[in-house]
Amino acid sequence: MTRLDSSINGLLHAFNQGDEDAFKKIYSACWSKVFSDAYSRLKNKEDAENITQDVFITLWEQRGKQDIQNIPAFLYRLCKHKTLNYILKKRPALLAEHELEMSTDISPAYQLQFKEAGAIFNTKLKHLPPKQRSIFKLRYEENRSTVEIAQELGLSVKTVRNHLGRAIVTLRNILKLFLAVSTAVFI
Repeated sequence: MTRLDSSINGLLHAFNQGDEDAFKKIYSACWSKVFSDAYSRLKNKEDAENITQDVFITLWEQRGKQDIQNIPAFLYRLCKHKTLNYILKKRPALLAEHELEMSTDISPAYQLQFKEAGAIFNTKLKHLPPKQRSIFKLRYEENRSTVEIAQELGLSVKTVRNHLGRAIVTLRNILKLFLAVSTAVFI
């Protein structure tokens, strides 16, 4: 653990008690690292800033609710999770944008890897249980809220969230592959 991590974790008790000054210190000390992590995955400043803000909002909302032992590690995991979910949600638009860029000046090997990753994603999506697949598509392809999906399908919001969570866990590894391929392609 670095010296900075130790000093940030020293604020943990005060933060968990709702101390806004402790939160501000954590925010100041960790913002650039969280932004950097998000930017390295998204390669878009505005999206990375939005993810970073969302990470800190979630951190504040989770104070006292989560058993956070290491704030920097918690922020890293939260950033990674939110970034992957963002990519999953925006997948069609991101894929189209990447394909356009790839078609102009990227080697055929990288194009093939990216297309193969897309094919694997679509195959995994098709093999999700029918209820998970339909909820996933309603949420991420039709941009419906979990409340709208729950009402349409006659399910509770919690059930919809559980199905989405399971689908995301199943698809997460292929999203990591997309990130690896797209990072290699666009470096």
